Amino acid sequence: MSPFAQSLPFPFQARFGIAVLLIFHAVGVAGLMSPWAEYIRALTPMHLLLCLFVLMAFQAKYGAEFFAFFLLCFTVGFTAEWIGVHTGYLFGDYAYGQVLGTKIDGIPLLIGVNWYLLSYVTSAFVRRFKWSVWPSAIVGAALMTGIDYLIEPVAIREGFWHWNSIGIPWTNYACWFLVSLPLQFAAFRWNRENNPMALWLLLSQIAFFGILGFVQY
Repeated sequence: MSPFAQSLPFPFQARFGIAVLLIFHAVGVAGLMSPWAEYIRALTPMHLLLCLFVLMAFQAKYGAEFFAFFLLCFTVGFTAEWIGVHTGYLFGDYAYGQVLGTKIDGIPLLIGVNWYLLSYVTSAFVRRFKWSVWPSAIVGAALMTGIDYLIEPVAIREGFWHWNSIGIPWTNYACWFLVSLPLQFAAFRWNRENNPMALWLLLSQIAFFGILGFVQY
């Protein structure tokens, strides 16, 4: 566990992290359904970075495997999105808006962070079942694809990105699975951390996008 988390009295450590995740996601849901949605939407980059900070605050070790997995997820995710936006060969014909912050050649830098967070929490969840590498990778990639299914309608409505086609093409989900799969294989080897925040971040994300996707506002 990081020095930040260790400095908090036990068991306040985990409770504090869980409370931060739940409160910020709850505020996000309420805020995006309120008259102040514009201001809440502008905080999206900060929200992603906060999730990253909470997850990393409860990381026990920061060795070579940790940095390798982060760089792999960030690079693969960012590159896949670049190919998708600029060629349409991955995911489909889409483009990013301004909500996710600073972009390089049309791709938000934070999209790489998002790929890392999703890869981390899904692989951590799947690891709880103690399956071998192939089932773990397949279920983890399927879970990531399912989360993208929840994210899509909310992201479009909030201006994270937009599709230039009518509706979301099936290739988006097929490519999400294919890009996620090697990251899940890597997670089986490199992301073996028993991080207590991983499950709570996963559940918070599912609840956040599930509720916003279900409620018409």
